[in-house]
Amino acid sequence: MIEMGGNVESILEDLRYKVERIEKMVETLIDIYADTLYEVREEYLEKLEKIRKEDFEEFSDINELRRLIEEG
Repeated sequence: MIEMGGNVESILEDLRYKVERIEKMVETLIDIYADTLYEVREEYLEKLEKIRKEDFEEFSDINELRRLIEEG
């Protein structure tokens, strides 16, 4: 009987884990769906295009960024 109780606990723990994963997936799907309801203003697209056309320096990690700022 004790062994069966451990098995039930294991099954319940597995179910809890699966329910948590499903909840996270549903939250993600809701976020994705909600994002599709928004429209981007043309003025924002124009600003993004201006930013994209500007020259900028790339960096591979935070230390390189820090060095670029300090030299700056």
